[in-house]
Amino acid sequence: MTGVSTDDFSQIFDDFTRTLSYSVVTKSIDVETGDETSTFATASNITAIFFLEENRFLFNKQGLTEVGDAYIMAKVATGIKRYDRFTVDGNTYYINKVIERYVLGVEMLHYGVCFLVGKS
Repeated sequence: MTGVSTDDFSQIFDDFTRTLSYSVVTKSIDVETGDETSTFATASNITAIFFLEENRFLFNKQGLTEVGDAYIMAKVATGIKRYDRFTVDGNTYYINKVIERYVLGVEMLHYGVCFLVGKS
């Protein structure tokens, strides 16, 4: 037995992902007032693992992690980032923090700590 491989870990995405409606944010600063403005792009679908705080998986114990209302895990190529937002099951969440996760020294996913900002 050779242990865990990155291919084994990728199987998690095949088994647990779902489609989320995802909007990328662009932040800008007004040069006169200094006010920050957030503009969200038109939503598109991404595939990620989504789960609520009460369903948090225990395999995420690599150190202290901020507790949120929900979490997403996305492949690196998906490109999630802080302040982006997504809608799932009629609820809208924003990503407060993105943490890189590695398996066998390979960056495998981004883990997003999310907060609920709107309910349908």
